[in-house]
Amino acid sequence: MKIGLVGGTFDPIHKGHVLLGQTAREQFALDEIWFLPAGQPYFKEGKNISSRLARLAMTRRAVAPLPWARVCDMELKREGRTYTFETVEELKAAYPAHEFSFIFGADCLDQLENWKEPRRILAGAEIIAAGRGRGADYAAVEEKAAALMQRLGGRIRILKMHQETRPAGAVSVLDLSSTQVRERVAAGLPIEGMLPEVTEAYVKRQGMYLGCGKSPSSVTALRQAQGPCHPLPGEGKESPSPVKAVIFDMDGTILDTERLFIDEWVKAEGKETPALMEALYAIIGVTREQAEAIIYQTLGADYPYEERRVYVDEAFRKAREAGALPLKTGAGRILESLWRQGFKLGLATSTIREMVIPEMEAAGLLEYFDVIITGDAVSRGKPAPDIFLKAAAELETDPAACLVVEDSYNGIRSAHAAGMRAVMVPDIKPPTEEMAALAERICRDLDEVGQFIGKL
Repeated sequence: MKIGLVGGTFDPIHKGHVLLGQTAREQFALDEIWFLPAGQPYFKEGKNISSRLARLAMTRRAVAPLPWARVCDMELKREGRTYTFETVEELKAAYPAHEFSFIFGADCLDQLENWKEPRRILAGAEIIAAGRGRGADYAAVEEKAAALMQRLGGRIRILKMHQETRPAGAVSVLDLSSTQVRERVAAGLPIEGMLPEVTEAYVKRQGMYLGCGKSPSSVTALRQAQGPCHPLPGEGKESPSPVKAVIFDMDGTILDTERLFIDEWVKAEGKETPALMEALYAIIGVTREQAEAIIYQTLGADYPYEERRVYVDEAFRKAREAGALPLKTGAGRILESLWRQGFKLGLATSTIREMVIPEMEAAGLLEYFDVIITGDAVSRGKPAPDIFLKAAAELETDPAACLVVEDSYNGIRSAHAAGMRAVMVPDIKPPTEEMAALAERICRDLDEVGQFIGKL
């Protein structure tokens, strides 16, 4: 495959980045465009840039609707400084059958020889240098590219960007910069039309770039340039919802698997007894280690726990291979809706990671989650608060700004202990007075949860 690479800090990614990838794909018949958020660019050292989580989240939301695009987080996973030659060589090693083209603005050609190991960049990938619209001096760019190829080797091609038609006073997509977006947000000015829709929702929901360091004089200049004054954030407006992240349980909340689990265990047992059902209900929402201890305590030290667990795990594996595990009513709808509204989304489940990832992939829901925390990632399972506190930390969100959606008693207790708001969607076990006291709302299904969150 022929892959175009669009790299950048993406703080935030804007429509100019997307247009760059789209135009390169069309002009040079590329199969896909991969967007690579930078890890720690050496030229940004000492500058205040948004976290890797936030920049990845904004990029994923921008790219998701584009069938020809994907996000590559390779540079974000690399520690220390980020260099393009390392990225090229890592990509070539991981995808030896692909042909890669790095897509840059043509102004980068002026600095290419000052980059670290430019010959190694051109040895592994061609460069596509983009001019800016009808005002670009393409003859000069072609001449510069030819001189660089003579000195460095490799291949450099020129991408001709076409100035779009736009309403009077509107900002050209080709002239957009991330700095411009950040400054406008800090000044309380509108950014409509500058970012992909879902990315814009994320920026607003998460309060990105508010007070990002613009001097008062610069803010004043921006506002005066706009004519009529727009209110700064908080001026004459109601405060936005304090909830910035929604964290979901998986089994019994998103996947309709609690009943399947119990049915398969009873099938392995060969009969249903009151003692067995008491034990199975008691292990809903806990880790495997906790479940094992509860089973032995309830059914005796000689109970064949491992044999039963292997049987149930195999039943789940076969169910996944036969198709996605059944979803709870409204699961896809609520995740899509919250994602589009700019909420951070987390998954915090007592199930082990090696089962969670394939189950979420099969359900087509994996890409909605910014963070996934599994039972094997914490030392104490629910009802201890550990798993939700870890999710909040990785989401970079205050626990008080997180809302948990759970079906189990232990899950609601865990969320409450973590200092988070919680909504219960009962599955097998009905809500009790304790649950009504701990949960902010008890909903019949996830559609009702979505309506509730929309009113916060």
